[in-house]
Amino acid sequence: MKELALGCVAILLLSGAAFAQSTIDATGEADGKTVLWFAGTHVTALIESGFSVDGSLDIDGQTVEFTATGTATGEGEGDSSALTLDVWLLFDATGETAEGVPIVLRGGMAGSSDDADLASSAFGSASGPFFFLIRLGPRTYSALGTAEGSAAGAFVVPDDPLTMQMEGVGSYSLLGELLPRDSVPDAAHDVEPDLPWDPASWPAELYDNLIGLLIGTCDEAADGAEDV
Repeated sequence: MKELALGCVAILLLSGAAFAQSTIDATGEADGKTVLWFAGTHVTALIESGFSVDGSLDIDGQTVEFTATGTATGEGEGDSSALTLDVWLLFDATGETAEGVPIVLRGGMAGSSDDADLASSAFGSASGPFFFLIRLGPRTYSALGTAEGSAAGAFVVPDDPLTMQMEGVGSYSLLGELLPRDSVPDAAHDVEPDLPWDPASWPAELYDNLIGLLIGTCDEAADGAEDV
């Protein structure tokens, strides 16, 4: 009986290890510009920035630290009187782990803010779901969870005199889970079921760009790189 009990405990421990959740935990900084169009209190925004991200991937109990840099582009829409702003962003970054393994992160996030005081050049804080495809050496993962961030800036002379323009900085955090994939997607139906959004909730052209970014993700990453 004692041997049977010990055997059951061992099976439970092994089962727990086999199904241990893999996670992503990262923070970053962004700097760039936002072009604003006002129609009464309604505001639309075009966002372009560079960003950096530092974090760790916990994969089956092994911690993999990484750094990456890239670009973030997207759109926003809100009400300057109600201080609300919805944003949709695309991210494209490359970097490496602490051990020198190439890493590529591509995907997007959607966030909402209820303290976006554009009159004082503050986008406020926002939170919402994110989804990335991560290529780590020869391995591919889906990463999904919650992004939180804040941004502020200052008005500058706009590139387009019919708009208003801000330049500023922001910070953000990403916390979520990793799911291994057999391969990178090569068609929309390979990735759309995994996304945490209703496609109709995104601006149509930006959503199409998101799908295009995810399809074939990381083709330029070094295949055959050393596994972690």
